[in-house]
Amino acid sequence: MSLKLIHFPMTRSLRVVWAGYELGLDLDIETRPFDRAKLKQPDYLKLNPVGKTPVFFDGDKRMIESVAIIEYLANKYADGKLSRNASHTDYGDYLQWMEFGEAGMGGYVGQLLGHSMLLPEEQRIEAMRIWAETEMKTCLGFLESSLGDDGYLLDEFSLADISIGYILFLVKISRNGGLMGEKTAAYFARLSERDGWKRASALKP
Repeated sequence: MSLKLIHFPMTRSLRVVWAGYELGLDLDIETRPFDRAKLKQPDYLKLNPVGKTPVFFDGDKRMIESVAIIEYLANKYADGKLSRNASHTDYGDYLQWMEFGEAGMGGYVGQLLGHSMLLPEEQRIEAMRIWAETEMKTCLGFLESSLGDDGYLLDEFSLADISIGYILFLVKISRNGGLMGEKTAAYFARLSERDGWKRASALKP
């Protein structure tokens, strides 16, 4: 197999690196500094036509959605490790958390980041930041009420934790960690202690 990831630290490609380490896969990781302008230049758009991260290649096959990539890797190259299928009793919970990490929370945390730190100050809209914060509180409240006092989202660590964990990382770096409840903060701390996370988050350009 020839598995290559173009990785930009702190972006959604972090999910793929983390999953690769957790799955024990040999990924060819090309780490680049994040520069939003360069993602819109022709050479990068040839790799990822939407000018986002990540971009992953399995030979000639290209994928650009981080949650889809980690599921693909688990099922194609790791015998379903850290994944679930319809034969598992927690399959529904697994699917819900996998999707909630991006479809449920991703947009709101993106608005929080944009209107609190990423956009130039003259382009930030306080009403948008407040709206995103309110919606994120609701999402985090759902997560808080679903977590136990220890462990992970399912009975054991899974790709769902990688999906959700990355979003919690963005909540922290957007200086909104205070929105997390006690169980959620403790859950993120547990994720941060995993060797796969430590190795992935330590990668630099």
